[in-house]
Amino acid sequence: MPATAFSVRFARELDVDQLAMLMTGLQPTSERDGAELLSTFGDSIRSDVQCSSCGKFGARVVRSSRSPRGSRAVLRQAHFRFVDPNGGNAHHPFCEFYSDDEDRSAQASLLDFGSEKSTETRAVRLLVCKGIEQGLFDQRRVREMRQWFFDLKSASRFTLTTSPEAISWTRALHRHPSYQRWIFHPAQAEMPAFNWKAAAKSQFTEDHQHLFALIRGVPMDDAVCRQAGGLLRKHYQREVFDPTVLQRYYDAAVSLAAFVAVNGGIDIGRVRPESFRLKGAPVALLALCALVLFVSNWDMNAAIAAFARLLLAPVPSDLTLGNVIGLNPFHEYAAWRVLILSAQVAAKSPGELDYDRQLAATEAALREQHRQWKKQQS
Repeated sequence: MPATAFSVRFARELDVDQLAMLMTGLQPTSERDGAELLSTFGDSIRSDVQCSSCGKFGARVVRSSRSPRGSRAVLRQAHFRFVDPNGGNAHHPFCEFYSDDEDRSAQASLLDFGSEKSTETRAVRLLVCKGIEQGLFDQRRVREMRQWFFDLKSASRFTLTTSPEAISWTRALHRHPSYQRWIFHPAQAEMPAFNWKAAAKSQFTEDHQHLFALIRGVPMDDAVCRQAGGLLRKHYQREVFDPTVLQRYYDAAVSLAAFVAVNGGIDIGRVRPESFRLKGAPVALLALCALVLFVSNWDMNAAIAAFARLLLAPVPSDLTLGNVIGLNPFHEYAAWRVLILSAQVAAKSPGELDYDRQLAATEAALREQHRQWKKQQS
């Protein structure tokens, strides 16, 4: 369940306590929290508060729960539940909050600049404050960007039928040293310490060039593949949106992030801009770049001009303006991209999707080729 949602009336992303303060003028306390203060505002909340991801109305405030004994620790934070007129789930089926996950107290894709402490997040938070104070964007434009991305993804759908083996196979191909090219000849095996395993890897590379061409340049690591596996288990044989329609916009945001990191004079920590393309840009910077591109109609030079204005602007008078930029539009993009790529790789793969067994079969074939060659030589 979402911990924050968008208020049309106040034109910003709010949690339950923040909404209570704005609607009632009262400060929530441990004895009387925001959910209790809002108990008489149900109708207003249902017609005003939107889901940050899919834009649906019908919000209800769910109170926090505490341990009945001891420390009275918070077991579940106050949050919003979106309910349709029939009492069902009001979220769009493709919304990340569609499943009834009561234990979800925070949005995984929410960037809270008020609580994040990393170097790049602090730097980006300052730029967000500047952008709002300079009138380049506001929370309403952030909400519009989220809805635009959601509608874009929702317009393209497919049924997910990728197998878990396809993900493992694609990850193994990604690890394989495909940059090493070598053509085997049986005569080479006459070397006294001939390395059959190395020869098998080289032959495997030659046999699967069409697959390596598919995966070349796609960022992939174990964490992303685990995330892809989780998405597969959750959505297998269900209709899902196609996130690959975001590739053009993702690539543009990464390019802008790298340009800003090199030329903006901001501290982004230890991440090297030249690695953004393969390893991904810092999430906070990537989200801000997506927003600046969105308000610049995806014109790269206009977005760079906007960043120049941000960077040259004076320190903002209100550093709370950028507490929350909202949802990262590319949340889970890398995992979805790997999932879809794995299906494409599997469809074009000859034989079983088992790297070790295929490599062993390749080595056996080379040994047999050498045996036949040697027989002909005698």
